[in-house]
Amino acid sequence: MEKDPIEEKSKEQKKFDKWRKSLMYITGLGLSMEDKKKFESELEKDFENYQCKRCEKWRDILMKNSPIVTFMLKSLEEAGCKIDKRHLQCKPCDENRSGGFSPDHGILLCQNRFFSKKHQEDTMVHEMIHLFDHCRFKVDWNNCLHHACSEVRAASLSGDCRWTRELRRGFFNFTKQHQACTKRRAILSVQQNDACSAPGVAERAVAEVFESCFNDTQPFDEIY
Repeated sequence: MEKDPIEEKSKEQKKFDKWRKSLMYITGLGLSMEDKKKFESELEKDFENYQCKRCEKWRDILMKNSPIVTFMLKSLEEAGCKIDKRHLQCKPCDENRSGGFSPDHGILLCQNRFFSKKHQEDTMVHEMIHLFDHCRFKVDWNNCLHHACSEVRAASLSGDCRWTRELRRGFFNFTKQHQACTKRRAILSVQQNDACSAPGVAERAVAEVFESCFNDTQPFDEIY
C-alpha cells in the first residue's frame, strides 16, 4: 500500500516545527515567555510518555523472559493470586520510591525512577513479594510488625540488597552487608507507613521480627 504523500509531508512538517522550536528554546531567540512555558510543558509530556512506554516495554519483557519474575508469577498463581500486566501499572512517582504495593490497586512501577531494566526487575520482584505475603498471610498493613516482616523479606529476597546495588548507594561494608542493608531498607519503608511513623516505631518493629522474617525465604529455597 502506497503512503499518502500529503500525510507524509504533514509528519515531516511537524518534525521540522519541533526541531525549530527546540533551536529557538536553546538560543532564546524568537520565543515569548508564554511560548517557552508551553514548549517546556510539551517536552515534559513527551519525556513522561517515553518513560511510560519504556517501563511498560520492560515490564512485558520481564514478565515473559526474566526467570525470577516468571517464578514469582507462578508462585503467586499457586498462592491464589494470579496476576497479569494489568496489575502492574507504570506511573510517575516522587523521588522517595521506585515502586509500591496496594491491596486495592495492585503494583505500582515508578516509570521515572528506574535507571536500568535490572533495577525495574528488582522492583517488580520486591512488590510481588509483598503481594505474595498478602495472599499467603492476609497481612494487616496497618500493623507495624506485619508490615516490617514483609519489608524485611522483600528487601532480602528481591535483589534490592545485592552488593552492587549497595555500592551504587555509597555503602561499602563487607561484613554482614546483606543483613545491614535489609534492616536499613525495611526501616525506611516502614517509616513511610502513617501507622508506624512515630519516632522509633519502625526500628523496634523491624528488630522484633528480623530474625524470623529474614530466615523465611518462601517462595524461594534460599536468598536470591
